[in-house]
Amino acid sequence: MSMLRNLMSTKVRSNAGCWTCRLRRKKCDEKRPVCDGCGSLGIACHFEDEKPDWMDGGPRQKEMADKIKAQVKKQASQRRDRKYMDLLATGTRNVSLTQSDGELGTRYRVEGSTTTATTAAVHGNGEDVVDSHRQNPPRPQGSSAKPHNASSLTPPSSQTSGGSPPQVTWTNRLFSHQGAQDDGGPDVDVHFIMIYLDYVFPYLFPFYRPPILSGGRGWVLDILQRNKSVYYTAISLASYFFGVVMANGDAVHAECTSRMADKLQEQLQLGLRELQKEMAAMNARKTKAALHEQLIAMQAIVQMVVFEVATGNGDNWKMHLDAAIALFFQILPEPDRWADTLHGLYSYLWPPPSMGVRRPWSTNQAALRFFTASLINMDIMSSIALERAPRLRHYQASIIPACYSRECREHAQTAGPLFMDEFVGLHNWIMHVVADVATLDAWKKEQHQAGTVCVDELVSRGQVLADALLSSLSSLDAEAEAAPRQTFHAMMALVVQDPLPEMCDVVPSEVKDFSPLMALHHKIWLHGVLLYLYTVVFGWKPEQEDIKHHTRLITCALADMPRGSCLRGMVFPFCVAGCLAPAEDEDRYRQMVQRLGPLQVLGTVKEASEIQEKVWSCRGHLDETFDVAKCLRILGHRSLLI
Repeated sequence: MSMLRNLMSTKVRSNAGCWTCRLRRKKCDEKRPVCDGCGSLGIACHFEDEKPDWMDGGPRQKEMADKIKAQVKKQASQRRDRKYMDLLATGTRNVSLTQSDGELGTRYRVEGSTTTATTAAVHGNGEDVVDSHRQNPPRPQGSSAKPHNASSLTPPSSQTSGGSPPQVTWTNRLFSHQGAQDDGGPDVDVHFIMIYLDYVFPYLFPFYRPPILSGGRGWVLDILQRNKSVYYTAISLASYFFGVVMANGDAVHAECTSRMADKLQEQLQLGLRELQKEMAAMNARKTKAALHEQLIAMQAIVQMVVFEVATGNGDNWKMHLDAAIALFFQILPEPDRWADTLHGLYSYLWPPPSMGVRRPWSTNQAALRFFTASLINMDIMSSIALERAPRLRHYQASIIPACYSRECREHAQTAGPLFMDEFVGLHNWIMHVVADVATLDAWKKEQHQAGTVCVDELVSRGQVLADALLSSLSSLDAEAEAAPRQTFHAMMALVVQDPLPEMCDVVPSEVKDFSPLMALHHKIWLHGVLLYLYTVVFGWKPEQEDIKHHTRLITCALADMPRGSCLRGMVFPFCVAGCLAPAEDEDRYRQMVQRLGPLQVLGTVKEASEIQEKVWSCRGHLDETFDVAKCLRILGHRSLLI
């Protein structure tokens, strides 16, 4: 896995170890015939007494180093996937999450030693989404990571906040004596939790800044105290984040980053075990699991999707997404019950009834809103890569309505709808359009397979969507140009709206309206969706004038961003435009990624960059049948760009 390689790239080299470890400048335990280092990586262990011919200090040595490096890179993801799936399988055998909804069906189970998660397509065409365990057989006994003493890391209670929270102070739950350091200082996990809250969560969800009147983000800390799996996954992400920032390519921090890598692996294993326990307990019950129990499991599984995408974007996200959607169907069998379900999670402890109707969301209410918004976004964006209509599409009208009154938005806490710009920075109707284009793409491919495709109907359907997108772009032009450039850059540096902008020192005091910022963000996305639509209707034609026009606009807008982190909310249009961009713009896209510094390995910007590089390497060999979905699987797996 690239994340572990990045964190553990420098260790003390051995002077008497195998030639492979010496070449890689790694510490060797000198075991024969295969040292543990080479054995764990699955690479050739050269332990000859005589120096190999390729250890010449010149081109042959460099060639061998590159060859071994490529072998390590190729097998790293498979090694981690095997351990990951083995952990998930242990404790969940015979566990089944099954939900049927019309023509939709999802199951998330382990049968024998095979983990599967399959989803029927919208029109009944079954698709085997994940069979990672079968493709990557279990590791031999003795090859797993060293056992970890879970008692040394005492997480919060797993009791939920479905009703009244347990009468234990949050300090006792989070800062346990057992987790303290030998010198009496606080547990290192406390620091990682704060890193997660202060840096990681805002980096992964840059647009989620709920105002104080809605309760802010306090519910995130509450969830970390109550949901063990989310707790451990958060620490894993924080340790990875911290290790990446600390290392920054500097060998001085090798020991520290190595510890961070170990921390990540240990915490991830603990998180997986807690998820197994939650699933096993829920499925062992003879009666239907309570709503808050289902919510606890859904939170943990969605968090696993976030982890997978943020640290590697391999194939495991599909299995977890299937399971999360299956749980969501159980939580909300009928879309029109959304508001009732949301308000049914009211807690009498926080917020107190004395606050009246306009009270902040309780922990479970806020969690359901956030994870539902995340799930809808994941479902829509994954449908592009999976070439099928979004599975939650019939929920969108009730939960994220495209059209709503001003009063509905002003009184959202009593009405219940979600507004996706508060979660992912895009208006509800834009999410609907992305889902519509993905559905059109799936329909086109189904028609091709059946031999019944009608070009006129395809163009007609595409024209309706294109007209809506172009009309919206025209109305946004004036908004994007409304603010002076220096003021706009000051706003863009914030990435998102501050809950109390009048108290913010970064933005000039006279700036009260952030609409120009969001207008540009929406424009970049609309141009990106148009490119996606054009490739669906007309095929892969980078030289087509309309495609060149929208690609050029995206390229210029992204290159002019004041900081690299602005890409975090625009990965999909960044990826699509980059793949369609002419050769002379390749370096501009590389520079955009480099501006992220060490954090380019966290999240999906790096994934999008690797997709671009692969597509660029195929210039001149791509015909009209190539499309965005093929871009998203060009790396050997389907990429989820969220």
